[in-house]
Amino acid sequence: MKSIQIKRRLQKKKNILSIINHISEMDELVVNISGNKDHQYSKKIIRAFEESIACRTKLNKKVLEMQGLSGRKFRILLNNLIDFINNPKYLEIGSWLGSTACSVLFKNKVDATCIDNWSQNFTNKLIPKEKFEKNVSKFLNKANKLTLLETDFRDINYHDLKNFNIYFYDGAHHYKDHYDSIRIVLPSLSDEFIMIIDDWNWKQVREGTMASVANEKLDVIFSLDIRTTRDNSSALTTGKSSDWHQGVCLFVIKK
Repeated sequence: MKSIQIKRRLQKKKNILSIINHISEMDELVVNISGNKDHQYSKKIIRAFEESIACRTKLNKKVLEMQGLSGRKFRILLNNLIDFINNPKYLEIGSWLGSTACSVLFKNKVDATCIDNWSQNFTNKLIPKEKFEKNVSKFLNKANKLTLLETDFRDINYHDLKNFNIYFYDGAHHYKDHYDSIRIVLPSLSDEFIMIIDDWNWKQVREGTMASVANEKLDVIFSLDIRTTRDNSSALTTGKSSDWHQGVCLFVIKK
């Protein structure tokens, strides 16, 4: 009811409505699915995506409305995907305030590891690490486990981390960051794993990722490519106000 009242007020404000319509014209959702849809992980990704589009979720408003650099439907997808995977072991690089980590943990049985040094602060109104810890503490339970490594992801010996079957990268987004995010992290990942790369709208993200995949001779079994712009630009609607933030790509990878 509240949203209906807000919409009615906005419809009377022609200047604001014109801006909203202009944004809608510039930002456009594009989804591409390719590869083997019958692989067990592919099926889980497709199911999680379909559930997110239908807004079928066990996430509560606290998680969906949490400040963070991830869209609402992506949070739903991530929560469902963890739920659908047998014995999920989740590795996340780039956690910021914890919107994705909380989505992973919420009412799920999962062994999660988050890596961040909080060198990037996108707001001066809070201390990111403290906010992260406060957020995730609300959703830890006896069924899940969270390990936090506060360091640059390049400073970790990934041979000491084993058998992660879901890997999400949302650290810095230069070409080399994405190249290294696969090359360096690979020893910690299972022979077959799901890889999720955020901010897929951006050309350097895609190029750095795919160059590293090719150099490591990895087999891309399946991919779900979600973009919120068509011209490599940044979407204007982001974070919790968006569905998919700056796009995302989910892969099924075999070493």
